Amino acid sequence: MSVLKRFERYISAFFKLGRIERIAKQANHAAQQNADRIETLSQQNADRIESLSRQNADRIASFSQELRAAIREQTAWMEGRLAEQSLHDNELSRRLDRLLLDRAPLAAEDQPKASDGDPGETSEGFALFLDTFYNRLENRFRGSQEDILNRLAVYQPDVEAAAIRTGGKPALDLGCGRGEWLELMRRLDIPASGIDLNAAQIAEAREAGLAVEEMDARAALAKADDDSLSVISAHHLIEHIPFRDVAWIAREALRVLAPGGLLIFETPNPRNVLVGATSFHNDPTHLRPLTDPVLGVLLETAGYHPVEIRFLHPHERLDEFINRPGFDPELAHLLFGPQDLAMIGQKPRRNS
Repeated sequence: MSVLKRFERYISAFFKLGRIERIAKQANHAAQQNADRIETLSQQNADRIESLSRQNADRIASFSQELRAAIREQTAWMEGRLAEQSLHDNELSRRLDRLLLDRAPLAAEDQPKASDGDPGETSEGFALFLDTFYNRLENRFRGSQEDILNRLAVYQPDVEAAAIRTGGKPALDLGCGRGEWLELMRRLDIPASGIDLNAAQIAEAREAGLAVEEMDARAALAKADDDSLSVISAHHLIEHIPFRDVAWIAREALRVLAPGGLLIFETPNPRNVLVGATSFHNDPTHLRPLTDPVLGVLLETAGYHPVEIRFLHPHERLDEFINRPGFDPELAHLLFGPQDLAMIGQKPRRNS
């Protein structure tokens, strides 16, 4: 190849290289511009997102404040209506006293007076006032009816088995209150009735379509036939009555239960320190706590066999304190362990 041809090729390659470098520079410049634009757009989007987030946060905060204000306003309105209703009910009970006792208006100090009978007996109007107070106390501190139903569901296998063993005989709930246990029986298709002395709670249970009667527990058992019931239950009743009555109920229930039937006592668990020291005393009608050794010996003496002790419904914070580093698990159980004690006695079957 001639020198001239080689020189032409070198010149051509040189210009091609120059064009490639220019193209590369242009591409690099364009890429840089695109990167700058992307960064700018990203920053703008981030700013917009942050702005929208602030706006949404402000709106949420404003809505929360408005909602809290509305709730406070509604709560205040409801409390006002409740106070008015309380005043109305109180005045009705006072008028009832005047009508029934045929006496002058109460003295200025508004002290309730005993009727002409037993000096410890209160007038019917004041008794209604106390029933209303106790119904409101339970509604506020015991929990909603659905909460109580969920707790009572732990007995479902026991009562279903007792119903089968006794051939489908009905159940009786002593101190039925608002009727949660009776509602559970209704859901299980077990015929059941309840008795209570609280007129306000009896009225509430009747409104729910439950079979209830205003009657004393001893009177209800005394009139019941032998071997007529599958389950006799007393949920948070025995701590309200003298121990002699608890013993009488335990003995008489054995007569009324059909063989294979169950007596169920549920009461606050005094082994729980917080229950024994605080919540037990939130109910002014509680007389004294009853321990599992006492109730166990009572049911054995009455003739129940087997007798089972159950500790139920631990505090919702039990696991938190058990798993807390450095916190003694035994102390956690003493403070936050089972809040209720259940004693379950079975009437022996004749073929056992």
